[in-house]
Amino acid sequence: MNCTHPFMLAVIATMACTKVQRPTGDGGPSQYCDSTVRIEFPDGNWTEYNGCHEVMLDATYEFDPDDPPSIRSFKIQLTGANDPGFECWMVVTSYGICGPGFYGVGASESTLIEMATYDCDYVPDAYEGRYTSTDGQMRIETVYAGDETGDFTGDPLFSQFEANIEATTPEGLNVIIGFDIGAYLRGDDGEENECLFAD
Repeated sequence: MNCTHPFMLAVIATMACTKVQRPTGDGGPSQYCDSTVRIEFPDGNWTEYNGCHEVMLDATYEFDPDDPPSIRSFKIQLTGANDPGFECWMVVTSYGICGPGFYGVGASESTLIEMATYDCDYVPDAYEGRYTSTDGQMRIETVYAGDETGDFTGDPLFSQFEANIEATTPEGLNVIIGFDIGAYLRGDDGEENECLFAD
């Protein structure tokens, strides 16, 4: 997928766009993806899909000579259709990450969720569109980039992300997301940010 897809433009300046692909067989850990996205509509209908058809994943890190790398922000795009021309996707953008824990969802919180439902299965016509979640919570179980210390800027860094999210939109859609992803990302040393745990 082209990294200049309209909904990716907001992060091109700060994050490298990386497509999660099959392992290259170089002897390192294998990349993997397990994800479920469920969207519940106000009329009682719902849709659910495997978000691993195509995954876009970006992250920034904090590197320290005495500590292992810390993942401080990430952006994950989960796609529910094999055809890149179909609009069935979910984008999770998170900043102020400081390890496992609870993080808020919303404009003034650490995490923002955007989605398109036009081409997802079983979506009523009235709810085909683009939405942004403004309330909810993300529970990060794992956010991990290894135990080695040093500066990994520009190096492929095997990074793991596991989280569960429950959120709502102003239109009354409920969003339930689970993902467990491991991928090689180019190490990008970002500025240290304030930890944005949920209140």
